[in-house]
Amino acid sequence: MSFSLNEVEAMARKAARGAGFDWGVAEDAGRAVRWLCVQGIDGVAALCSVLGRAHPDTDCPLLLGCALSDRAAHLLKEPMRLEGVAQPVLLLPFIAMAARQTSQTLWVECDGAHAVTDGRGLAMTKPFVPKATYVEICVDGVLSAPRPHQSRAQPDAADWETLTGYAHRTYAPATEDSRLRGAGAGLSDND
Repeated sequence: MSFSLNEVEAMARKAARGAGFDWGVAEDAGRAVRWLCVQGIDGVAALCSVLGRAHPDTDCPLLLGCALSDRAAHLLKEPMRLEGVAQPVLLLPFIAMAARQTSQTLWVECDGAHAVTDGRGLAMTKPFVPKATYVEICVDGVLSAPRPHQSRAQPDAADWETLTGYAHRTYAPATEDSRLRGAGAGLSDND
């Protein structure tokens, strides 16, 4: 399966909303998944893992990422350390946004794996673990050998179906009255 980055962003946004996140976080989730896909990282799978969690409040990378974006200038004063983060790869787009906001290159350590971003590009030593003991972010590093950018995403079919299922929760249910008033073909299909 191959999808445009616009399709991936829109589906991720709707799925996050369908999973119960408010619209602001859902918008950020869509942009985060798109950024990861541009970097050649499967953001769809990471988002699916987060959306299916029973209690995502304390270790949710979407909520932590939004808070990080709001406090980007803090990184100019001292490093930031987060502990017990689920799917820490989802933090990378927010760290990239912080790099753009501060005009700095940011260095990230996640349980021994390292990444560097200038906001646009990303270099990583190895994939991040699914559940991080810690993530440390600081101003440092040089972005050498960034990952090649991708123009399309190839998520796993089962993960795409999971996002679709969450997205369907945002749709109003069809009723006979809505169909008769023009939503769908109703009694007459002139197409």
